[in-house]
Amino acid sequence: MSRLKNFSRNLATSYLQLGVNVVYSLVSIPLILHWLPRAEFGMWAVLVQLMTYISMVDLGINQAIARFLVDHKDRRSEGEYGALVKTSALVSVAQGLIVLAVVMLGSPLLASLMKIPAEHQATFIALMRLQGMIAAFIFCANPLQIMLNAHQRMDIASRLSIYNLLAQLGLLLLFLRQGCGIYSFIYAGAICALINPCQLFWHCRRLGFLPRAGEWGEISWRQFNEVFIYGRDVFLMNVGIQLAAASQTIVVSRMLGLDAAAAWSVGTKVFMLVRQIVYLPTGVSLSGFFEMLARNEDERLRARFQNLVVLTASLGVFLGVAFALCNSLFVELWTGGKIAWSPLNDVLLGLWVFIASVQTTHASFVFVTKQIGGLPYVFMLEGCTYVTLSVLGGYRWGMPGIIACSLLCLVLFSCQFSLRRSARYFQINFSVLVIDWLRPSLKLAAMLVPMALAMWFATSGLPAIWRLAIHAMAAVLFGGLLFLHFGLSSEILLDMQARLPQPAARVFKMLGFASLRSKT
Repeated sequence: MSRLKNFSRNLATSYLQLGVNVVYSLVSIPLILHWLPRAEFGMWAVLVQLMTYISMVDLGINQAIARFLVDHKDRRSEGEYGALVKTSALVSVAQGLIVLAVVMLGSPLLASLMKIPAEHQATFIALMRLQGMIAAFIFCANPLQIMLNAHQRMDIASRLSIYNLLAQLGLLLLFLRQGCGIYSFIYAGAICALINPCQLFWHCRRLGFLPRAGEWGEISWRQFNEVFIYGRDVFLMNVGIQLAAASQTIVVSRMLGLDAAAAWSVGTKVFMLVRQIVYLPTGVSLSGFFEMLARNEDERLRARFQNLVVLTASLGVFLGVAFALCNSLFVELWTGGKIAWSPLNDVLLGLWVFIASVQTTHASFVFVTKQIGGLPYVFMLEGCTYVTLSVLGGYRWGMPGIIACSLLCLVLFSCQFSLRRSARYFQINFSVLVIDWLRPSLKLAAMLVPMALAMWFATSGLPAIWRLAIHAMAAVLFGGLLFLHFGLSSEILLDMQARLPQPAARVFKMLGFASLRSKT
């Protein structure tokens, strides 16, 4: 199957998975707030954030193995492919044991560091240990996930995730109704964690991704050293990214309390969704880029990467403006006024979406080239600087100060550094990346931002539900049309038109996009 078909299939199923995530959040959050005290929900949000950090014991090795598997999947008889799979299996088991040990021994200390109130500490420690057992088991299934990614079959993992989310939602509601309280999260997660590896194994075996007899090879120190060095750099990058972009729940909890952590968790649900929508095209493109580089398709690689930059940057503008226009109204209606959320937070987060969309695409490209260089240390510096500044900003300016610190560090460190790395790799001027490649997204921003500001003030006197309906409709209709007209390159539009079903292609022509063919 062609790379473009793989990309389209993987992207479609990934967006479908996001849609199911939305349903999960829309249904589960109000019900959880109904059955659980807000402080307990905030405690669970802190626990999930901490488990994200602990799971980074992976050290980037499995991501490195996934990258190296692509180089050898066309030559499986040489044994390198099978040796990498065996390496992944051994490393994953060791990592699972480390996670289990850290959680079992470190939970009391973490409860103290996070300033969990005394009446909740025993529950927090028990929950963390149980969740650690689940995480350790999940680690053991990593080799199966890696093989699917190397063969550009992320769609299978996305479908399985959809089934598990739906099952987890049903189980969560069942246990909540049975009075299991906050432990409902654990029971539902444990059942799904037992089922998922069986499904992954069946698909890997059905598609022939498991090494056959004679393809297993021998684990060598040379191979492991290459993987470890690459994985070490990936790990440092991930730590910096976590500190800068995913530690806000912990910072808010420590600076402003558990109630504020619960508000942050709810108020940023849509933001997390928007962030994933913007990042997904990059994520599903990487395995195809790996293959292009392995097969020396340099010109195609540059053209595809430039189109990806245009797509993600314009998507960042479109969704960032739509988010800033709608989120605070949505949170008010969704929680029945139980959660207060400032529109200023949304403006800052919307700007963050756009800048991060540019940064992530360029930063992810170093995984393709394997020339990671000093980028991990830039991310580490960014993350440490953010945590330091956000502590000061959180005390003085609350949540807006914490978000502004994240935004400032993003611009000063990883964003400009990643752009310079791409300019050096493709041997083009920095201004070409910032101006020429981003011209469609900047043009889109110049039209969407004034429209959003005018609409916000024009509807200020209406009830929240009507404001949200008007804002959402305008964002989808007018914002979507402007995104297609001005936010994408002609090449992307022509490719979309060629691959759309006939009824959709006719609508595409009616909207005026077909005229682009004559211009190119």
